[in-house]
Amino acid sequence: MRPILLVGGSGMLGSTLSPLLRASSCVVVHGHLAQADVRADVTDASQARALLDRVRPAAIVNLAGHTNVDTCEREPNQAYRLNVRIVENLVSWMSLQDSPPVLVHVSTDQLYDGEGPHLEDDVTLSNTYALTKYAGELAALRVPATVLRTNFFGPSRCAGRSSFTDWLLDGMRGGQALKVFDDLRFSPLSMSTLGRAISAVIRAPAAGVFNLGSADGMSKADFAFAFAQALDLPTASMERTTTDRVDFLKTYRPKDMRMDSTAFEVAFDMRLPLLAQELQLTCEEYRREPSPARP
Repeated sequence: MRPILLVGGSGMLGSTLSPLLRASSCVVVHGHLAQADVRADVTDASQARALLDRVRPAAIVNLAGHTNVDTCEREPNQAYRLNVRIVENLVSWMSLQDSPPVLVHVSTDQLYDGEGPHLEDDVTLSNTYALTKYAGELAALRVPATVLRTNFFGPSRCAGRSSFTDWLLDGMRGGQALKVFDDLRFSPLSMSTLGRAISAVIRAPAAGVFNLGSADGMSKADFAFAFAQALDLPTASMERTTTDRVDFLKTYRPKDMRMDSTAFEVAFDMRLPLLAQELQLTCEEYRREPSPARP
């Protein structure tokens, strides 16, 4: 059986996705420096080719990328290498195959700004991170790829990586000062739901760009307080604010990243949940596993 290759699968989303896929498929997890089934620097074309020749995957899920917005702004070449060149190397190999694998490329909701919810053609590039992620999408679409624009949360099972909800949970439990933004709106999914959606895409792929988010959205501040209420967490250390009132964000962030995911629902015959439902699902996961595998 030809396997599913998770490029960058040793990261946060891959650590949730890989066990889900392994329940029914052969999965090979790729990493660069982290523990993984196979290791290679896939920004290097020769290493990428050697890896793909060795694995001969039936499907590739590209989870690799440079996601630190401020670092991308300071180091645009590194952002290009991780967000674009990796995809170019995967696609170059695929284009030479008689029976190329399915390609699922995971992108970002930070391609949107202005009043949402946004459809897939409503792209606004507001920083280097967004520019390189969009360029990575264009590279993926040189073959019949499925590009998924998304955002996610939930318990991280990746050592050294914490999710947004991990940060909130640890901060509130530890009484740390947390600033949460009223002017940033999004429509993320739990990693569990996102993993199931990616699994469905692999089984019955459809080429194109698709928003993949919750059926509605809210501000990050409202999300944080709803999360706290659901888990009965103390909120005395958490403060509502706006991005123009803090100095630790060095790069502009899009203000409204809410997505209209109707096209995904139609193409893959899947009804996406409300964000409040995803919050409840994630809180149940935290109750079952109060100390996820992270530092």
